[in-house]
Amino acid sequence: MRALGPFLLLLGCQTEIAFPLGGGHFPSPLVPSFVHQARFAITNNRSDSLSFVTASTSPITKLGDVPIGDNPVELEGPHHIAASPDGKFLVYNLSNYVPGTGSGPHGSHGLGNLPGSLVKLDAATMQNLGEALVDRSPGEVILSQDGRFAYVTHYDLLRELQALTQGGKEEMAYSALAIVETATMVRRSLTPVCVTAHGAGLAADGKTIYLTCAHTDQLAVVDVADPAHPAVVSRLPVGPNPSPFGSPPTYGPYALSISPGDGSVWISDNNSGDVRVYDPQTGAMDAKRTLFVGGIAMFSAFSQDGKTLFVPHQGDDKITLIDTSTLSKKELSLPAQACLNVHLITLTPDQKGALVVCEGMPPKRLGSALSLSLDPLAVTGFVELQQFPDGAAWLPPWP
Repeated sequence: MRALGPFLLLLGCQTEIAFPLGGGHFPSPLVPSFVHQARFAITNNRSDSLSFVTASTSPITKLGDVPIGDNPVELEGPHHIAASPDGKFLVYNLSNYVPGTGSGPHGSHGLGNLPGSLVKLDAATMQNLGEALVDRSPGEVILSQDGRFAYVTHYDLLRELQALTQGGKEEMAYSALAIVETATMVRRSLTPVCVTAHGAGLAADGKTIYLTCAHTDQLAVVDVADPAHPAVVSRLPVGPNPSPFGSPPTYGPYALSISPGDGSVWISDNNSGDVRVYDPQTGAMDAKRTLFVGGIAMFSAFSQDGKTLFVPHQGDDKITLIDTSTLSKKELSLPAQACLNVHLITLTPDQKGALVVCEGMPPKRLGSALSLSLDPLAVTGFVELQQFPDGAAWLPPWP
């Protein structure tokens, strides 16, 4: 090493590389022009990237793709995403599993054998603002209404398999709920809750979180008033004939949405192809509200007034609209060329349109995003994304 005017580094003892004088630094990251409009950020699980698309009832447009993750030469599986209330930051799970890539630390859904993490990104520059270690195979991530806390479930199928192999009790298979303080990205707690926890929703007061327990046909109710010491209040069967631990689930509760009207919890069941309702007023499932949708029910969304629930379902790739007061239904079929394996729906803040995300079939077919108008109910356009998109978050114009 020698100093000649600018600081110099000898590379291979032959090539001199000059660095800036005066404590030079890398330039600030460029801010993409598309951040000045409302948009959706979508995680591409099998491509380690975010896709950005327009957020309106007009035909959808793809704005750009941004690579994410910690290791650019390995697939790490970004899985689901949430945006802060002010739109300044995003959080997403770095799952360390990637569907369709075999076994091992970057293997199939729920079989990751390395801990995942929760990553915080600047929503404009995509800079990493912090990262918190969670547990294996993180599933859903949601934020508190003020954005102070992130809640991460874990679809830890490997833990269940290990417990069954060892002849252990159901408690040995419990996956955890992680709570992370977003300002510091410090994990406040990691609490075992139930087998293969996945879908999550917070009660309006922020003191209770509801989790689907896919392989034991349960809904877990957890008191999170103290983020450092959550407490499981109950684990309720979602239907009258739940499968015992170690047997294939009868219902397969996978995702849920909470009504902004009465706070009821509407659970999407993969195996029974229906939506079932938990009433927090009675502390029990409401047997009178079981709505069959005919396919594999996935991540649903409510209208702001709670009067309509939009339920996407795979197998037939349709959206079922449920009138929550009359329980009447109507369907929208998604065009086969536009959508394969619908995963979720989310509404635009103005309630005039919606975004639908479809997984595709990696690696043969890319995923896609569709724009819908809600009045009249119709598909207005679609774009291809990358491989296995699985989460979406709305962002306001910046700054």
